Amino acid sequence: MAHLAHYREAHPLPFRITHWVNLISMILLIVTGFCIHFPFWPEFMGIARGVHIFFGFVIFINVIVRIVLAFFVKSAPTGGTREVVTDFKTWLPQADNKHQLGAWIKYYLFFKKDHPLAAKLGVPQKISYLLVPVLLIFMFFTGLCLWSPTANLPFFADMINLMGGAMSVRIIHYFMMFVFILFSMLHIYLANIEGLAPTKLMFFGTEHGGLVYDPEKHTIVGEDKLDH
Repeated sequence: MAHLAHYREAHPLPFRITHWVNLISMILLIVTGFCIHFPFWPEFMGIARGVHIFFGFVIFINVIVRIVLAFFVKSAPTGGTREVVTDFKTWLPQADNKHQLGAWIKYYLFFKKDHPLAAKLGVPQKISYLLVPVLLIFMFFTGLCLWSPTANLPFFADMINLMGGAMSVRIIHYFMMFVFILFSMLHIYLANIEGLAPTKLMFFGTEHGGLVYDPEKHTIVGEDKLDH
């Protein structure tokens, strides 16, 4: 996470639910995707395809729901306050982490020891979290291009031809899966680089105080020293 405190206000229940749905859907899509690509168990193919298609729709709907919720649900914009703003504002450039892309990259690569002082989301997080919904929607679209009930519709047929044919779409869809696998591995690593507090919060709603970022003083202090 981009800040040192992990409050429910930073990740309210609706966002934790969509995070759970994303996780379950992603795991099942990856597993069934490998089963479809490598049909080592023919008797399981029908189930694998059904689960893959179902959770393809689930994760697409979940992405749309998460985007909509960002404009209605409020969350804490920094790690040093429980004050909240409409969540979409935390995805935009903020004064608390302006011009910090280089500092965050150095920190994640162990070239910088000091934790960058930042808002709820660090600069790399903002970039990746804005990109992931776009990639998921495109992944869903390529899946529809491969699904027989929709592949023969005029619009999808034209899109398949535009992408170079069904085999090209299949290759794009398959290799994009590895993009999400790599993203998931990096996400888990970076989210827990300072401990399991973010995971406990996102999965169980367990708060973790300790050191926090005070946006007024631009320094790291103990939670008890903040004026809430």
